[in-house]
Amino acid sequence: MGIQKFLFAVPFLFIFSKSYGQDTIQTEKNIELLSAVSGNTKMLLTGVAWFGFLYHINNTDKTTPKTTFNDFGFSPMFLWKLSDKFFFESEIEIQNDGTSDNSAAFDLEYAKLSFRLNKYMTIGAGKMLSPFGAYNERWEPNHIEKFPNAPLRPDDGVLPDDTHLFWGSVMGVDVRGGVPLGSAKMNYSLYISNGPKLHLEKEMGGMLQYENWNDNNSNKEVGGRIGFLPFPNSSLEFGFSGKYGIAGNQGDSLYNKIGATAYAVDFSYVKSIDAIRSIINIRGQFNSVTVGKANYQLTDSTTYTFDNAMQSYFAQFSIRPGMAGNKYLKKTEFLLRYSDVTPPKDAVWSPKDTNGQGGSIKRIDIGLCYWVTWSTGLRITYEISTMPDGAHPKELVVRFATGF
Repeated sequence: MGIQKFLFAVPFLFIFSKSYGQDTIQTEKNIELLSAVSGNTKMLLTGVAWFGFLYHINNTDKTTPKTTFNDFGFSPMFLWKLSDKFFFESEIEIQNDGTSDNSAAFDLEYAKLSFRLNKYMTIGAGKMLSPFGAYNERWEPNHIEKFPNAPLRPDDGVLPDDTHLFWGSVMGVDVRGGVPLGSAKMNYSLYISNGPKLHLEKEMGGMLQYENWNDNNSNKEVGGRIGFLPFPNSSLEFGFSGKYGIAGNQGDSLYNKIGATAYAVDFSYVKSIDAIRSIINIRGQFNSVTVGKANYQLTDSTTYTFDNAMQSYFAQFSIRPGMAGNKYLKKTEFLLRYSDVTPPKDAVWSPKDTNGQGGSIKRIDIGLCYWVTWSTGLRITYEISTMPDGAHPKELVVRFATGF
């Protein structure tokens, strides 16, 4: 537990220092982009493109290539200012779908119409980025994410399906904005959306799927996030998120009242340190979800139950010598991240050790990002994972991403 405790403690060593402002959410970035366009233009096309390379360092499976150019994608974003009050934003993601050598997946990442009621409140509706935690709305886009990979998450890399607990999109409506608190600030987002879906398949009973475009019941999920920026320079932000929704299918007497409760805590801190002519950035997020008690069928038609609670978290530290004299060094950011996913240890779908006991999946990412421009960079990361069965897969991940 030493390294994770250290990474989460680091932000508090710098609390009383000067620093730069916090990251903004994707919608705020989109509004700023459209506002900067001169003339009477009402529509703007922007987006991000990327490609990457993967090297399985200690792969012993002779049927799988050790190296591959397998990561590519293009995400155009369409921004439309209907009036001073109305704003529409949408992103289409086209990327390698991972299922074949010559196909790509097309996905409507988000499509949202917003109405700015006043400077403290904006109302939005549509398919929107999940406003749960800070990662999804602020740090996940490929031209913003400093690493070439996402932090370890409860997705199909370690589980049979994606839970999309703190990333992805939801269908619903939200109210968001910011409020000054003297020299401090507070931002908020409150939303109602289609709720999560509870898997009942024998091999995945008890798993959740949050990207549920057609709700499986009439109960809606309610959630939100509140962020606090205690310093006048907005150097530090703490965020607190929560959500609750019924996950079982409507009309299913055994599961129609099974609910899912989730919460998240996130932080971000940015500081310029003149003594080392560098800028440091510390980020992290802890996520937890608990599903109500239920019985699930096994493949032999017997039933079992388990404590259906899952946690995940990550913490990262980066340093960029942005004030150095060398023109190459000042564009290089050095990165370190630790992440962990702990599924329910007694679920049949959770990873097991050699004795059949469930455990955590952990990963350390050590890397760098060379920033060609503020939105274009080459990311390189060496990742070391630790699986419950003691395996330690190691990979070199490379990605070049550019925002336009």
